Amino acid sequence: MITLDQYAYNIRNIARAGQSSSNSEILTIKQIQFWINGYRAKGMLEITDNGKQIDPTLIQDLGVVPLEEVDAADSQCPPIEWGCKVKKVTIPKTMSFPDLRALTYVGKINKIDSFTVNHPDVVNYKKETKYGQLISRAYLVGNNLYFMLTKNDEDIEYVNIRGVFEDPTEVFSFATSGCVSACYDPAKDAYPMPLALYDYVTTNILTKELGMSLKTVTDELSNARQDNEPIR
Repeated sequence: MITLDQYAYNIRNIARAGQSSSNSEILTIKQIQFWINGYRAKGMLEITDNGKQIDPTLIQDLGVVPLEEVDAADSQCPPIEWGCKVKKVTIPKTMSFPDLRALTYVGKINKIDSFTVNHPDVVNYKKETKYGQLISRAYLVGNNLYFMLTKNDEDIEYVNIRGVFEDPTEVFSFATSGCVSACYDPAKDAYPMPLALYDYVTTNILTKELGMSLKTVTDELSNARQDNEPIR
Protein backbone atom coordinates (compact mmCIF):
# COMPACT_ATOMS: atom_id res chain seq x y z
CA MET A 1 0.00 0.00 0.00
CA ILE A 2 0.98 3.62 -0.48
CA THR A 3 1.81 5.98 2.37
CA LEU A 4 0.08 9.30 3.11
CA ASP A 5 3.32 11.16 2.36
CA GLN A 6 3.53 9.56 -1.08
CA TYR A 7 -0.01 10.64 -1.88
CA ALA A 8 0.62 14.19 -0.61
CA TYR A 9 3.97 14.72 -2.37
CA ASN A 10 2.53 13.41 -5.62
CA ILE A 11 -0.31 15.96 -5.44
CA ARG A 12 2.15 18.77 -4.74
CA ASN A 13 4.35 17.66 -7.66
CA ILE A 14 1.33 17.74 -9.97
CA ALA A 15 0.50 21.25 -8.74
CA ARG A 16 4.08 22.40 -9.41
CA ALA A 17 3.75 21.52 -13.08
CA GLY A 18 1.44 24.48 -13.58
CA GLN A 19 2.69 26.82 -10.85
CA SER A 20 6.03 28.21 -9.76
CA SER A 21 7.77 26.25 -7.01
CA SER A 22 7.94 29.33 -4.78
CA ASN A 23 4.17 29.62 -4.66
CA SER A 24 3.51 25.89 -4.21
CA GLU A 25 6.05 25.66 -1.38
CA ILE A 26 3.76 27.88 0.69
CA LEU A 27 1.32 24.94 0.75
CA THR A 28 2.66 22.51 3.31
CA ILE A 29 2.50 18.73 3.10
CA LYS A 30 0.46 18.71 6.32
CA GLN A 31 -2.15 20.92 4.67
CA ILE A 32 -2.38 18.57 1.69
CA GLN A 33 -2.61 15.57 4.04
CA PHE A 34 -5.54 17.28 5.79
CA TRP A 35 -7.30 17.67 2.45
CA ILE A 36 -6.61 14.03 1.58
CA ASN A 37 -8.26 12.88 4.82
CA GLY A 38 -11.29 15.07 4.14
CA TYR A 39 -11.87 14.08 0.52
CA ARG A 40 -11.16 10.42 1.33
CA ALA A 41 -14.05 10.53 3.79
CA LYS A 42 -16.34 12.28 1.30
CA GLY A 43 -15.37 9.95 -1.54
CA MET A 44 -15.97 6.83 0.54
CA LEU A 45 -19.63 7.78 0.96
CA GLU A 46 -20.00 7.81 -2.82
CA ILE A 47 -18.13 4.61 -3.69
CA THR A 48 -20.01 2.60 -1.02
CA ASP A 49 -23.45 4.10 -1.68
CA ASN A 50 -26.49 1.92 -2.47
CA GLY A 51 -25.01 -1.20 -0.87
CA LYS A 52 -21.84 -1.30 -2.94
CA GLN A 53 -19.11 -3.52 -1.52
CA ILE A 54 -16.61 -1.84 0.79
CA ASP A 55 -13.10 -2.02 -0.66
CA PRO A 56 -10.97 -4.20 1.69
CA THR A 57 -8.25 -1.54 1.52
CA LEU A 58 -10.43 0.78 3.61
CA ILE A 59 -10.97 -1.68 6.47
CA GLN A 60 -8.78 -1.38 9.58
CA ASP A 61 -8.42 -3.82 12.48
CA LEU A 62 -8.45 -2.51 16.07
CA GLY A 63 -6.96 -5.80 17.24
CA VAL A 64 -7.77 -7.41 20.61
CA VAL A 65 -9.95 -4.86 22.42
CA PRO A 66 -10.68 -5.10 26.19
CA LEU A 67 -14.25 -4.56 27.41
CA GLU A 68 -15.23 -2.50 30.45
CA GLU A 69 -18.25 -3.39 32.57
CA VAL A 70 -20.54 -0.42 33.27
CA ASP A 71 -24.07 0.31 34.36
CA ALA A 72 -26.42 0.63 31.39
CA ALA A 73 -26.99 4.32 32.19
CA ASP A 74 -23.24 4.93 31.84
CA SER A 75 -23.61 8.27 33.63
CA GLN A 76 -20.93 9.79 35.86
CA CYS A 77 -22.52 13.22 36.19
CA PRO A 78 -24.99 12.85 37.75
CA PRO A 79 -24.07 9.36 38.98
CA ILE A 80 -27.32 7.60 38.04
CA GLU A 81 -27.70 3.82 38.18
CA TRP A 82 -30.03 1.96 35.81
CA GLY A 83 -29.43 -1.31 37.63
CA CYS A 84 -28.37 -3.34 34.60
CA LYS A 85 -24.76 -4.15 33.74
CA VAL A 86 -23.44 -4.08 30.19
CA LYS A 87 -19.96 -4.03 28.72
CA LYS A 88 -18.58 -1.29 26.52
CA VAL A 89 -15.56 0.00 24.63
CA THR A 90 -14.84 3.44 23.13
CA ILE A 91 -13.60 3.25 19.55
CA PRO A 92 -12.38 5.80 16.95
CA LYS A 93 -15.18 7.53 15.04
CA THR A 94 -16.51 5.35 12.26
CA MET A 95 -17.54 6.54 8.82
CA SER A 96 -21.18 7.60 8.59
CA PHE A 97 -22.27 4.76 6.32
CA PRO A 98 -25.96 3.81 6.45
CA ASP A 99 -27.07 0.86 8.61
CA LEU A 100 -23.83 0.67 10.61
CA ARG A 101 -21.99 -0.70 7.57
CA ALA A 102 -18.79 0.98 8.71
CA LEU A 103 -18.45 -1.74 11.38
CA THR A 104 -17.53 -4.74 9.25
CA TYR A 105 -16.85 -7.12 12.18
CA VAL A 106 -17.67 -7.04 15.89
CA GLY A 107 -17.17 -10.33 17.67
CA LYS A 108 -14.89 -12.80 19.35
CA ILE A 109 -11.11 -12.54 19.04
CA ASN A 110 -10.99 -15.60 16.80
CA LYS A 111 -12.17 -13.14 14.10
CA ILE A 112 -14.90 -15.58 13.02
CA ASP A 113 -17.74 -15.58 15.56
CA SER A 114 -19.46 -12.22 15.19
CA PHE A 115 -22.07 -10.45 17.30
CA THR A 116 -25.14 -8.75 15.84
CA VAL A 117 -24.83 -4.95 15.80
CA ASN A 118 -28.09 -2.99 16.08
CA HIS A 119 -29.14 0.62 16.39
CA PRO A 120 -29.78 1.48 20.08
CA ASP A 121 -33.45 2.27 19.45
CA VAL A 122 -34.23 -1.26 18.24
CA VAL A 123 -31.82 -3.44 20.21
CA ASN A 124 -34.36 -4.30 22.95
CA TYR A 125 -37.02 -5.13 20.35
CA LYS A 126 -34.60 -7.41 18.49
CA LYS A 127 -33.60 -9.06 21.75
CA GLU A 128 -37.23 -9.98 22.55
CA THR A 129 -37.88 -11.78 19.26
CA LYS A 130 -38.19 -15.59 19.13
CA TYR A 131 -34.47 -16.29 18.97
CA GLY A 132 -33.25 -12.89 20.11
CA GLN A 133 -32.25 -14.09 23.56
CA LEU A 134 -29.79 -16.55 21.99
CA ILE A 135 -27.74 -13.87 20.21
CA SER A 136 -25.09 -11.61 21.71
CA ARG A 137 -25.60 -8.05 20.51
CA ALA A 138 -23.84 -4.71 20.40
CA TYR A 139 -25.17 -1.21 19.81
CA LEU A 140 -23.31 1.99 18.95
CA VAL A 141 -23.96 5.30 20.72
CA GLY A 142 -21.57 7.99 19.54
CA ASN A 143 -18.14 6.40 19.75
CA ASN A 144 -19.19 3.96 22.49
CA LEU A 145 -19.95 0.38 21.55
CA TYR A 146 -22.13 -1.38 24.16
CA PHE A 147 -22.45 -5.15 24.45
CA MET A 148 -25.46 -7.18 25.63
CA LEU A 149 -23.99 -10.67 25.92
CA THR A 150 -25.84 -13.94 26.27
CA LYS A 151 -25.14 -16.30 29.16
CA ASN A 152 -22.67 -18.26 27.03
CA ASP A 153 -20.72 -15.08 26.24
CA GLU A 154 -21.09 -13.10 29.47
CA ASP A 155 -17.53 -13.88 30.62
CA ILE A 156 -15.95 -12.49 27.46
CA GLU A 157 -13.39 -9.80 28.33
CA TYR A 158 -11.94 -9.09 24.88
CA VAL A 159 -13.42 -8.60 21.42
CA ASN A 160 -12.14 -7.92 17.93
CA ILE A 161 -13.43 -4.93 15.96
CA ARG A 162 -12.83 -4.14 12.30
CA GLY A 163 -14.26 -1.30 10.26
CA VAL A 164 -13.87 1.88 8.25
CA PHE A 165 -12.88 4.87 10.36
CA GLU A 166 -13.20 8.57 9.60
CA ASP A 167 -9.58 9.37 10.48
CA PRO A 168 -7.46 6.28 9.75
CA THR A 169 -4.46 7.71 11.62
CA GLU A 170 -6.39 7.46 14.93
CA VAL A 171 -6.42 3.67 14.63
CA PHE A 172 -2.64 3.58 15.09
CA SER A 173 -2.90 5.37 18.43
CA PHE A 174 -5.80 3.21 19.63
CA ALA A 175 -4.09 1.58 22.63
CA THR A 176 -5.41 -1.59 24.20
CA SER A 177 -4.83 -2.49 27.83
CA GLY A 178 -1.21 -3.43 28.48
CA CYS A 179 -0.08 -2.30 25.05
CA VAL A 180 1.77 0.82 23.96
CA SER A 181 -0.05 2.89 21.36
CA ALA A 182 1.75 3.32 18.08
CA CYS A 183 2.50 6.67 16.50
CA TYR A 184 1.31 6.98 12.93
CA ASP A 185 4.19 7.67 10.55
CA PRO A 186 2.90 9.19 7.27
CA ALA A 187 6.24 8.39 5.63
CA LYS A 188 6.23 4.67 6.46
CA ASP A 189 2.77 3.43 7.42
CA ALA A 190 0.31 2.38 4.74
CA TYR A 191 -2.61 4.74 4.21
CA PRO A 192 -5.95 2.89 3.75
CA MET A 193 -7.19 4.27 0.46
CA PRO A 194 -7.62 2.40 -2.85
CA LEU A 195 -6.06 3.89 -5.96
CA ALA A 196 -9.52 4.25 -7.50
CA LEU A 197 -10.46 6.65 -4.70
CA TYR A 198 -7.16 8.51 -5.01
CA ASP A 199 -8.21 9.78 -8.46
CA TYR A 200 -11.33 11.34 -6.87
CA VAL A 201 -9.28 12.83 -4.01
CA THR A 202 -6.57 14.21 -6.30
CA THR A 203 -9.01 15.79 -8.74
CA ASN A 204 -10.93 17.58 -5.98
CA ILE A 205 -7.81 18.87 -4.24
CA LEU A 206 -6.26 20.16 -7.46
CA THR A 207 -9.42 21.83 -8.78
CA LYS A 208 -10.92 23.11 -5.53
CA GLU A 209 -8.39 23.45 -2.73
CA LEU A 210 -5.09 24.04 -4.55
CA GLY A 211 -6.67 26.14 -7.26
CA MET A 212 -8.22 28.47 -4.68
CA SER A 213 -5.14 28.57 -2.41
CA LEU A 214 -2.65 29.31 -5.16
CA LYS A 215 -4.92 32.00 -6.60
CA THR A 216 -5.06 33.62 -3.14
CA VAL A 217 -1.27 33.50 -2.84
CA THR A 218 -0.86 35.02 -6.31
CA ASP A 219 -3.34 37.81 -5.51
CA GLU A 220 -1.57 38.59 -2.23
CA LEU A 221 1.84 38.75 -3.93
CA SER A 222 0.42 40.97 -6.67
CA ASN A 223 -1.12 43.31 -4.11
CA ALA A 224 2.15 43.46 -2.19
CA ARG A 225 4.03 44.42 -5.36
CA GLN A 226 1.50 47.12 -6.15
CA ASP A 227 1.73 48.53 -2.61
CA ASN A 228 5.49 48.82 -2.92
CA GLU A 229 5.47 50.46 -6.35
CA PRO A 230 6.14 54.21 -6.33
CA ILE A 231 3.20 56.50 -7.13
CA ARG A 232 3.64 58.23 -10.50
